[in-house]
Amino acid sequence: MDKHSTKRLWKAAKKQFPLSRVLAQRIFKSTVHATVSLIFCLIPQIRNRLGNQPAMLPLIAVIVHPGRRVSATIQGAIYCTTGLLVGLAYALFGRVLAQKCLGSTWHSVKESEHYTHSYMRYEAALAVLAVFEVIMLFFHGWMRSVSHHYFGIVFPLFLVVHFAFMASLDQTAGTIAEAFSVPFYLGIAMAIFWNLVLFPEFGSTYLGNSTVDALNEIHKSVDSALNFFISIDVQDASKSLYSEQPISLAKLLNLKKSIDAKISSCTLVLQECIYEVSYSYVSPSDLKPVIQSFSNLSKYINALINACQLEFLLVGRRTNEDMEPMDIKLDREIQYADAKKLFEVLRRMKEPIFGLHKTLSQSLFLIKAMLAYSYDVKLEKVQGATIFPQQADNSDLSKDYLEQLDIGAMIQTLVDALIDFDLQAREELIHLDESLLEPNDEMFLFSSFLLNFKETTHSVTTMIKEAHVIYQRRKSKEAKGPLRGKTLWVNFLSNYKTFKTWITGATSSNVTESQSLTGGAIADNYRPPADMGIKRPVGEEQALLAQRKTDIVDIAKKELSLPTTNRDQGGSDGTSEPSVLLGDSKSVVMRPVLTAVLIFCHDFYSKYQDHFRFGLQVTIALMLTSFPMFIPKTRDWYDKMRGTWFGFVAILAMEPSVGGTFWVFFLRGVGVILGAAWAYVSYLAGCNQTNPYLEVIITIFGAVPGFYYFLGTPYVKAAIIQIISIYVVMLAAIIPSENQGSILSNFAKRCLAVGYGGGIAVLVQVTMFPVTAREQLNGEISFVAGCISEMQILLAAGLEGETLKSTLPEERYQRLAKISASAKSALGRATSYNGLTRQEPILRGEYTEVEKVFTQMIYIERQIIDRMDNIILLRKQYGSAVVDELNSMVYPYRRQYVASITCLMRAVQEAVRNKTPLPQFLPSARIAHRRLVNKVQSTLKTRYSSQMSSLKPRTMIDPFRSSQNDLDSEDALVVKMPSKRRMSLPPHQYIMKEKFLSWNATSAASEEVIEYVEELLQLTKIIVGVNEFKYGFLSRPLYADWAAEAAVNFDEFIEQSRGAQKKDSKRALKTEHVGDNNSVTSVGSDDELERAADFEEHQPIAMDAKSTNSSGDPDQVDLASIASHKSEVPSLPSKFRRRFFSIASKGDTGPNFHLLSKTRTLGGNEMAKYAEIDSDSDEELPLALKKVILNRRS
Repeated sequence: MDKHSTKRLWKAAKKQFPLSRVLAQRIFKSTVHATVSLIFCLIPQIRNRLGNQPAMLPLIAVIVHPGRRVSATIQGAIYCTTGLLVGLAYALFGRVLAQKCLGSTWHSVKESEHYTHSYMRYEAALAVLAVFEVIMLFFHGWMRSVSHHYFGIVFPLFLVVHFAFMASLDQTAGTIAEAFSVPFYLGIAMAIFWNLVLFPEFGSTYLGNSTVDALNEIHKSVDSALNFFISIDVQDASKSLYSEQPISLAKLLNLKKSIDAKISSCTLVLQECIYEVSYSYVSPSDLKPVIQSFSNLSKYINALINACQLEFLLVGRRTNEDMEPMDIKLDREIQYADAKKLFEVLRRMKEPIFGLHKTLSQSLFLIKAMLAYSYDVKLEKVQGATIFPQQADNSDLSKDYLEQLDIGAMIQTLVDALIDFDLQAREELIHLDESLLEPNDEMFLFSSFLLNFKETTHSVTTMIKEAHVIYQRRKSKEAKGPLRGKTLWVNFLSNYKTFKTWITGATSSNVTESQSLTGGAIADNYRPPADMGIKRPVGEEQALLAQRKTDIVDIAKKELSLPTTNRDQGGSDGTSEPSVLLGDSKSVVMRPVLTAVLIFCHDFYSKYQDHFRFGLQVTIALMLTSFPMFIPKTRDWYDKMRGTWFGFVAILAMEPSVGGTFWVFFLRGVGVILGAAWAYVSYLAGCNQTNPYLEVIITIFGAVPGFYYFLGTPYVKAAIIQIISIYVVMLAAIIPSENQGSILSNFAKRCLAVGYGGGIAVLVQVTMFPVTAREQLNGEISFVAGCISEMQILLAAGLEGETLKSTLPEERYQRLAKISASAKSALGRATSYNGLTRQEPILRGEYTEVEKVFTQMIYIERQIIDRMDNIILLRKQYGSAVVDELNSMVYPYRRQYVASITCLMRAVQEAVRNKTPLPQFLPSARIAHRRLVNKVQSTLKTRYSSQMSSLKPRTMIDPFRSSQNDLDSEDALVVKMPSKRRMSLPPHQYIMKEKFLSWNATSAASEEVIEYVEELLQLTKIIVGVNEFKYGFLSRPLYADWAAEAAVNFDEFIEQSRGAQKKDSKRALKTEHVGDNNSVTSVGSDDELERAADFEEHQPIAMDAKSTNSSGDPDQVDLASIASHKSEVPSLPSKFRRRFFSIASKGDTGPNFHLLSKTRTLGGNEMAKYAEIDSDSDEELPLALKKVILNRRS
């Protein structure tokens, strides 16, 4: 029992405190560095050479620590040195001016004598120091607000200036320079030494590991998505083309998060490692094209996964045969789909898809193997595919195995396979004239899958060629031997642009100030989100969103004049811009200098107001903390109380980021108290300095946990104060000085410092220009809604019926890509703010329910951005046949659809930003899109039906394939062709077909966008309400009702699918007994026949049961297993089902809406318990997705 309990306790400890090999090595290096610094301070011979501030050595050992990669350590050393040099020069200059105020006796008279005999001069000298301190503090806050990257520069600057101004004015410049130079530079040099000697981490191998990890995730996602899409109807595993069953939809959707996380981490590592010093065969910068291709590849893979989700919706569609006559349901998009047609197309395309998938999987495996070998990554990290019956095992992967492969032939095989698949797909689709002329959901879905599958293969083809070039370069360098082959790569010195990026830290804008101190991400180690969230870059919204550009008017350049007629250009519109005048006459506007200065100040403050705010916060907080050091009467007392500690704690408590102020203050207070207490314990263990060896060993046990929290958790600032407190408190009692004090008094002074300095910092941040996470969260949600609206407008070309040369020019595409990237960054910040808001004090109720609503809104906006990205890429690659060929006839319908989406997103944007209810009437984007589809359908029938039917395919030899297997099918969609020949159309017809396929694919994504936008509106109503006249002027639904409707209806949806399977099996048995009795059944009239045919047309149609690789019947698909791989769906609480007549649902008569009983309050245990169903588990679908599924099928 004890042994079992010990194992369980050890397992729980590993889960709570994860520790990877890299993190353990970094903790070891940092602990060694700090311990050696402490030992130097304890040796009198060394301590005497460190100046009169030897305690700065262990302090700088924590700031510039070796627990990061080589380049990050060198960069931190350069930053710290820069701050030290600037700070020392600034401090010496301020002290010289202050000493001039004291007269010629400044170096021979102590401060106490100046206070007694020349009080006015002494007061003037301290005033000069105070002015210099204020300027330094404002600069410190400004630079930290500009970029978190600059903390490594301005924090050492603050240390030097703040402590130098506290030093006695009778000390010479040489004494001050020695005190604030020798310990700092010695600590920096030792950090570089230990970083190179103990477990050096170079960027080349680290980047290779990150790239292989990302490719493993990409490989897994591609295999899982393709297996899911073509095997969704397979019931018998022995008949499947794959050796493994497809994963559940919930796990498949979670792969999108995993891909994004891996690619984001890999991109961040590239941005860090590309500016590193590396000694290897191949430069890390050679991987830049491969990693940059991950962005588009991930969008195509996400689109494949979205196609799998749509397939689940299509297969899961059911028409309730037992519905009441008066239970009328609204037809939605998926009602028009035909699962049998989709399954028939899939049955014809399964073999080509499987063949290309196998070649694609082998190519991905080869890419990982080549890159792993080129960048010295362990080949065991390369994961092979396990879903194919005959797949090469990665255990045989080695250097000799790679040399035996004909990589050029394998690349050509992939290219030929893609060409062959493209020809086969066109060959099959060319005979689906009616389907192409009648746009519908199953063709939208299949077109989306087909084009994104092809683009995924294109991306992999480009990637494997890049990897082959890197592999060949590695082999050629390796042939020269280790000495001649390896090169010292200093990439950040290659040109001025890379050096500027490395110095300014432009690539580190997506990390917080605390994360910048740790030296980047840690591979294979879980790191929770930081306790702080970064703010949006200054001016990003005005630069990206057109609707915000009019908010800032350039008053200095605007001329208030009437429009003038341009008579020289009669063909113009008759008016010109007010600022443009014809002829030689020029308008000269004379403004007073004061007006111009005021306008400039207003514009400057509007642009940099965030920097002003934090600069003032830092200045006021630190001056309130350290003002006694600039008052003659209190300066000596402040020095004896260790007043410099007060400012040190306050500066670390000030944050330019957004976060829970009280929570952070509490954590840092705990860190200071624990560190000071451990210093007290270490000092007592050393028996009052009689046993320094034991003293040092005890400090190690306190430093190791501190460095773990410093390097492996988000609580960086708290860990810094804890580690520094151990050394500073103990050395204050050991090193002889005028105010040495006992260990107990130093412990008390340190605790007082955190209480006073930290309390002042918290008070200033709360009362002066407070920035709350809730306000930032609303701003990010609103900003993303504006981005979606802007992207929709940029995609909508030709809304006035004009002829376009290109549906998506390169300039507009680049702008769309920039907006998309900004929106994704904003969603990441919103996720951080959503968790941070819980830590902030609020007056009205708990934030728990609101947090869930914002979680769903962030999820929905992320899904919309994913679909928009796919629309953009497909539009860029293939164009749009509707815009190119039919725009003159359908542009009013396109304009109505775009206007509806834009209006809805702008309504959400302003409602969330201003916390105002939604308006009463909003346009329906669903109706507008359905009208557009119907118009395209009728136009195609009118314009192309006769032409397409009269086309006679000509026979041509296929140069890419010598033979073709005969495909047998009883369906009319399949055309049997002779071997070595196939029916084909001229190339221009292929181009037209691809354009229509592209429009089909983008229409599938547009339908999903509409579904998610509608749910986003519902969630916005929960947050801000809606102006409705049902229940007064303001109506605000409850999140519990929304969650209950999604959970209950999805539960019944799954149960109905199982009931349908049982009913179909009973019906099949009954049919066998009835036999030919159905043949004598009569129908009364032709109208009844038409009604029966129409009724059967909208029923779920089963595929042929004789299909080889599928079950043949959509009704036989187990939706519960596909959704979550759970054998049983948990029953919902009875009280949860009886929830009805709430404010949100009383008047709602929508389809499939269940009357839910509101028997508990919003925060009731029953509701809160089931509202937690949208967990992060791989076996649960998000609530928002469940709601969309139900809306599409209802």
